[in-house]
Amino acid sequence: MIKIIGVGDIMPGGLLHGSKSPFISDEVMAYLAQGDIRVGTLECAIGNSPDFIEEKMNKYGDVIYAPDEDLKRLKEMNINLVSLANNHFFDLKASGAFHTIEMLDAMGVAHCGAGVNLKAAQQPAVFNIDGKSIAFLAFCDYHKYMGYIPIATETSPGVNPMYDDYTLEQIVSAKQKYDHVVVIPHWGKEHRFEPLVWCYEMANKMLKAGADLILGGHTHRVQSVVNKNRKSIVYSMGNFCFPSRLIAPPLRATYYPKEPLLIKDLPITDRYPVVDTVTYKVWKPLAKYGMVVCASVDGNNTHADYYLTYLDDDNFIDFTNQKDDKEVTKNLNKYHFVLKYLPYPLYIRVRNKVNSIINNKQSK
Repeated sequence: MIKIIGVGDIMPGGLLHGSKSPFISDEVMAYLAQGDIRVGTLECAIGNSPDFIEEKMNKYGDVIYAPDEDLKRLKEMNINLVSLANNHFFDLKASGAFHTIEMLDAMGVAHCGAGVNLKAAQQPAVFNIDGKSIAFLAFCDYHKYMGYIPIATETSPGVNPMYDDYTLEQIVSAKQKYDHVVVIPHWGKEHRFEPLVWCYEMANKMLKAGADLILGGHTHRVQSVVNKNRKSIVYSMGNFCFPSRLIAPPLRATYYPKEPLLIKDLPITDRYPVVDTVTYKVWKPLAKYGMVVCASVDGNNTHADYYLTYLDDDNFIDFTNQKDDKEVTKNLNKYHFVLKYLPYPLYIRVRNKVNSIINNKQSK
């Protein structure tokens, strides 16, 4: 049996930058250690020179990066594979992306989902365990709510795009070469428990194309885990190691002061405003939840279980007591049921129609 442990989005800098204090509990670390492969999404650029990508700045995008020294936290968490297919990996331009890849290679952390051209971006990360080959493919959605991100072409750098037919062709091709295929999609709409209908439909197409496991991300909120037809879909694992950070002009760029600042003296926001002074950026409470998924791959069967994590006000990661996290577990259980047992697109249409009728009556 092969154990694959997936975690949510990782940005190893922010207020953790320069800190030597523990940032993750022994219990979480012990759980991660059970995995043969430990995978997350590196949702930021890495670099010491904040040379921000112009296209994103021109569109008032959110720029996220961490200095070089912070990347070591991947090794401290024993993460041995990261997806680079996300909307922040090129925030320090192509040169910053290439620099990050070089650092990952030097650290011995495998990666997939972005590169100097489309051929490099579509290259799977492959592990061989107990005589079985496991290929990891990462794709980034391109819809308007994703924000600007360069899409790799035959001659230009970028992320591996999530075009429907192209994505399925890549999965079919990988399944012909490797025993197991794991897909890491960066998709969906942020701050929603509810997967988009498109994500639901695409996930089922991925399974039919040969994917054994789907480990989704981007929404900054946990979404349901569904085991069906001996395969597993994780729609979103939320945030894992994504600490609070400082933002500053221009726009809302991540900021690392040369001298320590008193956080309590700064304005605070849990949104994405364009700021005119250094501001303390925190997550909304529900975005502090993450999901640690353990997927067991045994022959042709894959089954995923999960535990919830929480990033506290000191940016420390620990398991939660799921019985106490009523709103989160209620939504996870609700959408697990409708995703697995009901025609999900029809459910969403009926639900929206009912809500519309209720809202119209209330407005009269």
